[in-house]
Amino acid sequence: MARQLFKPWYASFVECCEPHTEAPRQYLLWSAISVLAGVLKNDVFLKRGLYTLYPNQFIILTGPPGIGKGTAINFAWRMTKITNSRLANVLTDRATIPELLRLIAKGWPTVPKIINGQALMATMEHSCTIIASELQTLLASGTKDTLQVFCQLWDQQEYENRTKNQGTDIIRDMCVNLIGGTVPDYIRGMERDLGAVIAGGYTARCIFIHADKKSKELPDEPTIESIPKSLELYNKLKNDLLYIASNVKGEFKISEEARLIFSNYYPATSALPDDSDAMLNFKERIKTHIFKLSMILSAARKDSLIIEGQDIRDAIFLITSVRRQLDKVFRGIGSSQLAEPTAKVQSIIERYGMCTKLQLIQSTHRHFDPAVLDRVLYVLETIGFLTIQKRGGKIYYVQIPKGNQGMGLGSVSKSVNIP
Repeated sequence: MARQLFKPWYASFVECCEPHTEAPRQYLLWSAISVLAGVLKNDVFLKRGLYTLYPNQFIILTGPPGIGKGTAINFAWRMTKITNSRLANVLTDRATIPELLRLIAKGWPTVPKIINGQALMATMEHSCTIIASELQTLLASGTKDTLQVFCQLWDQQEYENRTKNQGTDIIRDMCVNLIGGTVPDYIRGMERDLGAVIAGGYTARCIFIHADKKSKELPDEPTIESIPKSLELYNKLKNDLLYIASNVKGEFKISEEARLIFSNYYPATSALPDDSDAMLNFKERIKTHIFKLSMILSAARKDSLIIEGQDIRDAIFLITSVRRQLDKVFRGIGSSQLAEPTAKVQSIIERYGMCTKLQLIQSTHRHFDPAVLDRVLYVLETIGFLTIQKRGGKIYYVQIPKGNQGMGLGSVSKSVNIP
């Protein structure tokens, strides 16, 4: 068996899916990345300073209902079930968090191996992916310590699980992924309902992939089988996923080119005076996110277990794209009474580019009165989000385009591997 794809696995997955779905491209891309993280498990790793990194990801697709979160997640993860081998261990949000921890502690048997003619007994592994198409269902099944538990599951390979009736389980060699979907309002409500979401560090460990509309309108979505090119690509994806799961194992090394690229980029991750709490916490873990992701991107295109310049460029580009959307995800969080109204107005103006006062009142009157809208518009003008312009005898509130906030990316955004 050999690789059959000419592009990285995640890029080929997006190419295969796009003609057949309205789901946003970024949902398809990051669902594919979650699959790769799930099949790599903790079979690959990267040593950094005093710690070891594994490729596990906490990926949360956010956006309004019906634009394709579940479609992207479910189709991508179906890829792990279409071979005779179990490529990944999967748990779903139908189980409560205590039950999930019990199942992880119990583990899954590995495939018995034959070495030098002798059969070795199957061992138990504790790597898995939690699929939560409705993130709120998963988190609601826990306790006040739920987010702290997930922080530990992201960080650690060993976890002490205490239960009332069954004592204490020590989970070793653990590697937990999470892929979930939710609406932005739930993320904002987490701060109020669960407490200290941002300050507690859970959100900084997550990759939030935000989209606010479908990629396109497809009145009649063709099946994979109806397009020969898609079907051929689909079969090659199955082959290469099995190949990656079976053959890419061991310790990653970093090439000198990759070291230089990251060293030049790293100062641009420093905190800025106007960074939000969510941004400050995310920046603290950008380095970890980039190196975790770079292992996945490398494994998606080659067997060498070397993080090369292209891998680190692509990882920087993708994580920076996530960072650019972060404040949209966390709009409305804060102690100010204007936090939620401001988030609402920003979303409306972004959707249309410019709006009249009447249009804004029509869109927001069920949420707050015009006096609040006036205060919000004053704040948004003051902070440079919008400008006021007169066109055709009407007053418009016009969004000011943001400049390039690439955090020192340079030529990284021209990466050839990102679909």
